[in-house]
Amino acid sequence: MLTSRAALCSFLVLLAAGTAAADGAKTLGIDGGLALPTGDWGDAAGVGIGALARFEMPLRPKLTLTARAGYLQHLSKENNGADSSSSELPLLGGVRYDFSGDDNAQLYGGAELGFIMSRISIDVNGQSMSDSDTNLGMTLGGGYRTGKLDLRANLLFPDVGELGDVMGLMATLGYHLTTL
Repeated sequence: MLTSRAALCSFLVLLAAGTAAADGAKTLGIDGGLALPTGDWGDAAGVGIGALARFEMPLRPKLTLTARAGYLQHLSKENNGADSSSSELPLLGGVRYDFSGDDNAQLYGGAELGFIMSRISIDVNGQSMSDSDTNLGMTLGGGYRTGKLDLRANLLFPDVGELGDVMGLMATLGYHLTTL
């Protein structure tokens, strides 16, 4: 619990510092995404489909502070006579670094860290059970932006404490809605 509070406080301090230092235009966007769980997570969860709201604020010419929040619903999966379904509610903050200097087309790398609230439900022989948990999660990846479109691919780690068992591939297609 103390680690979660420390991570939240650190995130808020970085967000406040970035707000004070930002000179560029802040943007809002929306990302549609697909998540493909792998490893042990992939044994229990199907493909995830969802959407994330995106906020971006430039800190330096090639460095941008990012925040995303959304919902991912995984298709149900049958395994050994049990039907399982799961969902995530990610709340992530991070940075994006643009490798190219062109404003019309950018290749970038990014990393995000935050809280991911997960829920799973299992049905076995007419008996149902469910559980939810909030973990520290992260994404690592890169993408390509052109005009108002943003195509991104990430490694998704919904629980940093279980890196070897809980990992997935995530692809999003985003659209820049407005500039603030």
